[in-house]
Amino acid sequence: MEELRAYLSFLRSGIRSSYNQVFFSDSRWFALALFAASFTDVYIGISGLSAVLIALVTGKALGFHQDKMSNGTYTYNVLLVGLTMGAYFRLNAVFFVVLVLASFITLLLSVWLSASLAFKKLPMLGLPFVLGIWIILLGTRNFHAMGLNERGIYIYNDVSGIAGTGFANLYRWLSDPGLPPLLVVYFKSMGAIFFQNHIISGLLISIGLLIFSRIAFSLSIIGFLSGYFFCTLVQGNLSDIEYSYIGFNYILTAMAIGGFFLVPSIGSYLLAAVSAPLVSLFVGALGHIASGYMLSLYSLPFTLVVLLILYALQNRYRLNGLCPVQYQLFSPEKNLYLFRHYTERFRRQAPVDIQLPFYGEWTVSQAHNGTPTHQGAWRYALDFVVTDEDRKTYRLPGDQLSDYYCYQLPVLAPADGEVVAVEDGIRDNRIGEADLQHNWGNTIVIKHAAQLYSKLSHLKKDSFKVKVGDRVRKGDVLGLCGSSGRSPEPHLHFQLQAAPYIGAETLDYPLSCYVSRRHPAYKLHSFEVPVLGEHVMRPLPTPLLTEAFQFIPGMTLKFEVQGETRNETECWEVMANPAGLCYLYCAKTASSAWFSNNGTVFYFTSFSGDKASLLYYFYLGAQKILLGYYQDLLVEDRLPPGELYNGGLKIVQDVFAPFHVFLKTTFAARYVSADNSQAPSRISIRSEVKAYAGSMLSTSVEVELLLEDRTIKQINVKHKDRCFSARYIG
Repeated sequence: MEELRAYLSFLRSGIRSSYNQVFFSDSRWFALALFAASFTDVYIGISGLSAVLIALVTGKALGFHQDKMSNGTYTYNVLLVGLTMGAYFRLNAVFFVVLVLASFITLLLSVWLSASLAFKKLPMLGLPFVLGIWIILLGTRNFHAMGLNERGIYIYNDVSGIAGTGFANLYRWLSDPGLPPLLVVYFKSMGAIFFQNHIISGLLISIGLLIFSRIAFSLSIIGFLSGYFFCTLVQGNLSDIEYSYIGFNYILTAMAIGGFFLVPSIGSYLLAAVSAPLVSLFVGALGHIASGYMLSLYSLPFTLVVLLILYALQNRYRLNGLCPVQYQLFSPEKNLYLFRHYTERFRRQAPVDIQLPFYGEWTVSQAHNGTPTHQGAWRYALDFVVTDEDRKTYRLPGDQLSDYYCYQLPVLAPADGEVVAVEDGIRDNRIGEADLQHNWGNTIVIKHAAQLYSKLSHLKKDSFKVKVGDRVRKGDVLGLCGSSGRSPEPHLHFQLQAAPYIGAETLDYPLSCYVSRRHPAYKLHSFEVPVLGEHVMRPLPTPLLTEAFQFIPGMTLKFEVQGETRNETECWEVMANPAGLCYLYCAKTASSAWFSNNGTVFYFTSFSGDKASLLYYFYLGAQKILLGYYQDLLVEDRLPPGELYNGGLKIVQDVFAPFHVFLKTTFAARYVSADNSQAPSRISIRSEVKAYAGSMLSTSVEVELLLEDRTIKQINVKHKDRCFSARYIG
């Protein structure tokens, strides 16, 4: 019985996704609208659905990749072949025999082309459909038992026979409701994607598309109008658009280029508008070839234009505002908001994580572009000292090297790498003196990546723990802080550079993560550079925080929600996709919260599902967590635009999102208390997420996380009229 349920679930998912994939969607409700639209002509709908079922059963039996079967990757082309056959032929016993063969051929083509084009990082789009239906149409020309469909001639008689005279009259009126001709052509072109020659189908799809995505809907209009008016301008053959409704190629091309494969933007909209005339040229060029074999082009122009553009864009040296979607969320709005969120959150993220080269709290005594020495080619350097509460770098009397707090403190490797240059043997200066002959003093240079080296200077003579050629790990002790070279008092000089030699020019390169202190509070910084006078430290993980947020695939977390109308439980499972990306999944609410953990910071990246679930509020409250405890630490971040919004404002924002985002959502977490600041066993973190429309506060959510016994013991939530808590129960 359990196997039967799983099999039926596989079929439902595969059918739904097959319809969705045609419009680059993963929405259940939109799939329902598309399914209904495909049944405007019942026979066409039955043929399409049958083809998908045949492909799913066959693919499952042959052992094809189950995820690609259930998510529609291998079956949406089969759906289109089935719909086309339903439009061409009468449904009889022979028809269904050929339909089985057609579904199988198209499935094989989908598997082959998907794997082949994956090497070029290109989608197969409608290639299996076009090749599959051409094979069937050419191969069945001598099959006399395959009768051609004549339903279009007697359509009203058929409708009357199926649903009665009243419905037939309504059907007749809907076929010609008196709309402007251009609008009728648009709706019929939309319906033609599912081979429905009726305005009802196009209307259903258009309404569903508008609800699913305002960006995709606007692109469909832009693509259609661009192609239509181009044909008008050049006095082309409008019959292709007005009678065969080839305009659906304009629609799909604009949607694919403008909002699915590229992040929606002004540039992507312009490219979508330009792409439609390209489709017209392909229609004209390929039409002459296909007509010789009495074949239609179907979606071939759309497929070739999109593949041509995507392949060309892959070979650019600069993005120039046209950014490819790196992680597909099957929604132009989600793709855009996630891209903006990542751009804001990781705007200065560098390929190698560079940490501060010391333990404890140090002070920036000279920052970038600092005086007197950080100028010109060496302006992107940092000098560090240790200071007391009076901002003095030494204990009295201060005339000996040993009086200085940083003297002989360990200097650490800022990242993994290889030691490529060492200079040692230079004595430390007396206080107030400087050795200008050996400017950098005792120095170590480490290679971290191509054209990325770190240099640590003014170290103590004979304190080195490494030599040239040694491999070092982040945090390894390299030597001790000294006062050699141009160093009137003990301090550490630290810089990043592109060359392996001592004295090379500096690079403007951020630190991946550090904590600053402004008495008595602390603040987390990500991908920033410390400023003059800032008290900074390398974050140290706290065991309780590290273990509580160590979500390993296969782990489950169960919470009892209290304070709502009734107590209920919510269970989360830690899962990972084939790419190794991890997420928390709640089967009860069909919700997923994707996360990352680099051992220093835990943060969520995206959420999908029920925004009334506990998992959603945990996603908000734990948006970014430093895995080290500092009293009154402040952690700030941004969430994807409009994360807390639904309704009218969100709809308006979706329309203007490619051009301007006026909805902002901020995150701030404060580390409130712990039973022991050095080795806490109980920690309280309070987070507040605020949503702004322009500069006006719209709504906010407060989430308190209580950590104990190596886990998240309790989650308290306040949002609008909701106030509840959840207790960890296993």
